[in-house]
Amino acid sequence: MSALARRLRARSGLTGRAWAFVASGAGIALVGLVASVAPLVQLGALLLLLPLAAALLTRPPGAGLVLERRLSARELSCGDHLDVTVKVRGRFPRGRSVLLEDLADPALGAAHRLAGRAMARPHYRVRVRARGLHQLGPMRLHVVDPFGMVHRVVTVAGREEVLVTPRVTPLDPVVLGGSSVGRGTGHVGPLGAATDDVIPRDYHPGDEVRRIDWKASARTGSLMVRSEESPWRAAVTLVLDLRAANHRGEAPDSSVDTMLELAASIGCLALAAGWDCTVRTTDDLGLFTGSPMSGVEAERRELLRALATVPLSRAQAPAAGLARSVDTTSSGPLVLLLGSVPPASARLLAAIGPHRSPRMCVTLATEQWGSVGHGPGGAVTTSESLAPFRAAGWRVVRMERDTGPAAAWAGLVGAP
Repeated sequence: MSALARRLRARSGLTGRAWAFVASGAGIALVGLVASVAPLVQLGALLLLLPLAAALLTRPPGAGLVLERRLSARELSCGDHLDVTVKVRGRFPRGRSVLLEDLADPALGAAHRLAGRAMARPHYRVRVRARGLHQLGPMRLHVVDPFGMVHRVVTVAGREEVLVTPRVTPLDPVVLGGSSVGRGTGHVGPLGAATDDVIPRDYHPGDEVRRIDWKASARTGSLMVRSEESPWRAAVTLVLDLRAANHRGEAPDSSVDTMLELAASIGCLALAAGWDCTVRTTDDLGLFTGSPMSGVEAERRELLRALATVPLSRAQAPAAGLARSVDTTSSGPLVLLLGSVPPASARLLAAIGPHRSPRMCVTLATEQWGSVGHGPGGAVTTSESLAPFRAAGWRVVRMERDTGPAAAWAGLVGAP
């Protein structure tokens, strides 16, 4: 079908059946005129008039029909249910077939169609599974005549964004140790200390621009950043390996999604227990820096939003500056979450972090997430890969697919 024909069909609303009637009617009427057979002319005219009558009877809904989509929530966790209710002002067209279609991303169940009795109180429920920022809409109203000759499509509602964050699993707080400074809203430091003290340090790629200390930068001649970390406060540092080559499976059932669920659970646990929390990737990209002193719930939401939208990396090796960044910001437990671990990467990652702080490593048995990979590679974690971590004093746990975040996390207590 040519572009002109598609454009004409879309504007008129005539279906293929209607155009077949038009073509047949025109042909029969032409033959009747040439042969001077009046009944053929009449039959052709009738066939031509049927689509026209259907188009006149099947008009699009008027401006008085307004549909408004209402969502039960705009931020959900993986596995939650999203309830969508459509508020209708005005009346749907009567005397013909009407179908309400709400388009959506595959993660939100693709298109949702309502017809018949469901049109009286439009409502549907979908279970969200894959993390990320997903689109819901636009909403379209399909109006079809009883003979199937006219099909009009009218957009009646726009798009909505739904954020799906990794699920948060309750974890044992004992694993982090007993050195956290306060609980809930955090600890303001020793008596007499100023709460607005800042410690300028060199700028590293990934630092937020708003943290640049311009006065210190002018004084030193190089970019300086306000770390805003008091020396008496401890922080939990999470380092995530999001390199595509080291993960397997397809979302939402992939090793990456399992890792992010564990990261979200650890980060929320740290904030709730009074720790500051920093999340970086092995590419030395800062994903999140927060403190419970700013409000646990607000920081928790920012953490989950960051983990929900972080993309996979195509890098083949950890960033060269990762060790320096971690040493600069880490002042408490260091938790490393890995997919498969090639021996070369293991030697580099085992050297990061201050030795005086607890260092813990959770590596996923990625081969159990199927043979579908996100990139080249396919390395499998072996005892040789984990040997550098154990030799450097890390507590190491290998997480099986059926283990679950809580069990893997608890296994770090007695891990070698």
